[in-house]
Amino acid sequence: MKVIVFDLDGTLYEDTHHFDYYAKRIEEKLREEKRTFFRKDYEAVLFGTHPLKIGSVYDAEEDLILLLDGDGFVHSVYEWNGNKWSDDDVQTKYPERIAVDLDNMLSIGDLWWVPSALGRHYGLTNKETYAAFLETRTFMMSPHFTMERTAGLAELLTQLRQHLFLVLMTNSPRPDSEAILEKLGLSNVFHKKIFQAKKPVDTAKHLKTICLEVGVRYEEIMSIGDNWRNDIFPAKQLGCQTIYIDPHQIGTNESADVVVRNVGEWVNLLRNKYGVSKF
Repeated sequence: MKVIVFDLDGTLYEDTHHFDYYAKRIEEKLREEKRTFFRKDYEAVLFGTHPLKIGSVYDAEEDLILLLDGDGFVHSVYEWNGNKWSDDDVQTKYPERIAVDLDNMLSIGDLWWVPSALGRHYGLTNKETYAAFLETRTFMMSPHFTMERTAGLAELLTQLRQHLFLVLMTNSPRPDSEAILEKLGLSNVFHKKIFQAKKPVDTAKHLKTICLEVGVRYEEIMSIGDNWRNDIFPAKQLGCQTIYIDPHQIGTNESADVVVRNVGEWVNLLRNKYGVSKF
């Protein structure tokens, strides 16, 4: 292995209290009569009692919740109230492979996408939910947002960068991402940083660029992330090695080369496998 590509949120830190802040910013943009319903739905998703779940796809144009198989075909469709479609209706409506995007076919790969999808359901535009996202990232840059560092992570990456080419690939803008890296003590560990990466749409394109720039094969790249459709699936298709962080336990052993529950597990894994003595 010669290159490791890291996601940022949920991969280099595990704090989650900013999601409530994000949900509140979206809630404030809704009409008054819709806010209570939004709040109840948000809590239901967190408790796992809502049809919208991590790992699903939200079709914002049709206001439908989709479950896809590993090849991107829809196998189940749920309405917002939980009503499940028949197999015949599913096949009639979605006969082709689904292409997720950042506007209307939203992959709910992690908690970032939950408030956004709920906001779209209750009438907000993509522009309005993204504005709430940027407000949240601004908050995360401030001293009011405290972060807990994962023990040993900064030290591990500092050692690994002496032997491997380390890449950060995040969908977030540069200013807030750099501020978060500073808080985590990771400002200077990456050889290359890709911001506003537009994953999963452009994941494969970025990986190809890395191959060309660094002079490696896909098999010599490892992708680590907590969003399967953004970070893992495109990398697996190209032949990259993968570590999937799966705190919600929605994956299987086949989801990636290695599946872990939290950030600390992959840190220990790489420390044991690629410690300084192993180079």
